[in-house]
Amino acid sequence: MIVINSKYVLVAYDIEDNGRRSKIAELLQYYGLARIQYSVFAGEMPARKLKDMTNTLFDMELEDDDNITIVPLCENCKEDVKSIKPLPEQIKHLSI
Repeated sequence: MIVINSKYVLVAYDIEDNGRRSKIAELLQYYGLARIQYSVFAGEMPARKLKDMTNTLFDMELEDDDNITIVPLCENCKEDVKSIKPLPEQIKHLSI
């Protein structure tokens, strides 16, 4: 599914606290991203929802050693990603 004015993103995180880590995973799933590794999610989302998600994630109280990285990918870059399994395409849970 292609979404008008959308971005494809990878989100990776390294969070020590189990509760906070679970909250982040649930938030990413709420925004329609799919888990591709234990702490890595990917998917396409509307640009305005990406901004909302980024603000929510970066406003969370994190420990000094915690990290969240959001990597937007252009169409050409996305096509160059190498993975054994294909990257997820469609939005699954996003409420617009």
